[in-house]
Amino acid sequence: MQRLSPIILSILSAAAHAQVLSPSSLQSPSSNSFKGNSNSADASNTTIHRNKESGNSIHGEEVPLLDPTSKTFTFQGRTYSLMDNNLGGQFEAYLASSEYETKDAVEYRENIQKILGLLSPLNPGGPDLKQAYTILETIDYQGDGGICDSLANSIYSSRLAMKGIGSKKEAIAKLEREEKRLAHNMKVLETKGELGGSTKIKVGSGNSATTTTTKTPNSTEYKIMQKRLIEIVAIKKKYEASGVISLTQSKVQYQAMMLQLFMQRRYEHVVMAARAYNIIFKDGDQALRIKKGSDTEKFFSEGMGVNPTVSGLDAAANEAIHKTENLVDAFQNNLNTNRIHAASERLVEAYALGEFMPSVQTVSYGSKERIQQYVQDANDLIEALSAKELVLATELNDLLKKQARDYNGSKANAYIAGHKRASTGYVRDAKFALFENDSRRAKVALESALKHWPTNPAIQEFNEQLDKRLYAGQQQSDMGSSTIKEFDRLLSDKNYRAIVEEPRKSKFVTVLGQLNDQERLKILEEIANSVREIETALAKSKSLEAAGQAYAAWEAIYETQNKYYDDPKIANAKAQLISKVGNFTTALNKAHSFETNEVSTQSGSALSWYLKAREIYPQSRFAKEGIDRVVGKKF
Repeated sequence: MQRLSPIILSILSAAAHAQVLSPSSLQSPSSNSFKGNSNSADASNTTIHRNKESGNSIHGEEVPLLDPTSKTFTFQGRTYSLMDNNLGGQFEAYLASSEYETKDAVEYRENIQKILGLLSPLNPGGPDLKQAYTILETIDYQGDGGICDSLANSIYSSRLAMKGIGSKKEAIAKLEREEKRLAHNMKVLETKGELGGSTKIKVGSGNSATTTTTKTPNSTEYKIMQKRLIEIVAIKKKYEASGVISLTQSKVQYQAMMLQLFMQRRYEHVVMAARAYNIIFKDGDQALRIKKGSDTEKFFSEGMGVNPTVSGLDAAANEAIHKTENLVDAFQNNLNTNRIHAASERLVEAYALGEFMPSVQTVSYGSKERIQQYVQDANDLIEALSAKELVLATELNDLLKKQARDYNGSKANAYIAGHKRASTGYVRDAKFALFENDSRRAKVALESALKHWPTNPAIQEFNEQLDKRLYAGQQQSDMGSSTIKEFDRLLSDKNYRAIVEEPRKSKFVTVLGQLNDQERLKILEEIANSVREIETALAKSKSLEAAGQAYAAWEAIYETQNKYYDDPKIANAKAQLISKVGNFTTALNKAHSFETNEVSTQSGSALSWYLKAREIYPQSRFAKEGIDRVVGKKF
């Protein structure tokens, strides 16, 4: 950065007051190359050393500071870089805007120059506050933000206050004339001896004795004059005190407005206000009344090295205007020679210092468009580096080199190359760890590689090799996986007999045992026991049927079939017996129906049908149990 005078440092300190700044999460490589140590400075830099203290300015906000050696703003404990061109949405909006070239904007700037000329001491016939005020109060430009209207109100209020003070001075002069007249009249009364009664006093003895007559002050007129003199003195003191207070209050309010304009970088308005101040307040008192010890007081005293005055504020504003114009001129020169990087730096500095100056606002849209593209690509580069998108970062870095012949991409190149090497090295470590069957170390190395370069092709290659190795291992476990899938499928289909059929059952027992799958082994055992129970019942029923005992065969499988109703084999056996024992089962069903009727139990009918069933099959266990239940209930 160019060498900055203390006054310009003070102005730059206030540049962020009316602008939202966005902190950059990552310094751009180009900005880092210019960054120095904020605690030291060489002979070509002017450095202000300040101790951070808490406190608020008279405007209710902390005054931002500028570190000229690192080109950063420090504002409320946060740092914002000037060099990465990231001054927030306002600067980006400025680059994309052409509103400053409108007819209203041109007319506004012309009016500002007219006002400055009318208030200047060099104006023919002297400063013309009235004419300047007339123009000021008629300005209605949106880009002004109502600043001219506020300034006009402050001038109007100060003029009214000064008129009030003038009226009090006239009253005091009138009282002083009355005071002199009363003193004269009282003296005349004293001389004429018209103060009231007299007292004779004899002095000495004999022929040499003399008599002296003393007048007593008991004249009513004289006493009224004395009382009036006392009243005049008191009234004069009251007028004089109120006049001083009114003057001080008016100055404080006006100066607060001037300081606010300065903090908002409205330097032309500051100059107008300062010139109007000298016209309104003609007592020669120009000291700024700032709270002692506040940030604003330190800002001016440390920045300028002297106690702040209206003239000093005027000079600071003029220097800011001049400095802004120089920066814009440097911007144009750099732009014409295709030094886009330097041009963008100068424009950022000019904008941060004098956003509302005509020299900044009248930069053509065509010029700003080139800077906008460069700034956008630079910001994209910062984001790409932050996200470790090194391929994209390389492309953007090369693009910036083509746009600006003064762009220095060496640090970006070093950053990209360093992360690429680190990522590839960690991938190699992961391969060695995997070769040594140390999966934990391989995982840590791969995570480190991803942190340095998430899209590293070597990581993809490593993953492909790992997938092949996993596939080979997976082949060894396919038998177990397919066996489990087969078991779960048969279980889901309730195809229990298929599960316990050989050789499938032996395979399930072997594989599930190797996998130590206790849950499936338990299910397999339960299914085997159930099928064994079913087969036992079927074998007994088949034997009885072969012996010609169909009723006994039906009873042998009835309970087992009810328990395992979804087994097709036993269900089929029961269905085949129905045609042979239909009369018997009909009697049992009717008996059971009468016995369990929920509305009204018919024990007699139930007993009758149970007896009928026993008549059909005398050895029937179901008929005997039914008769015993009914008889037990009845008797």
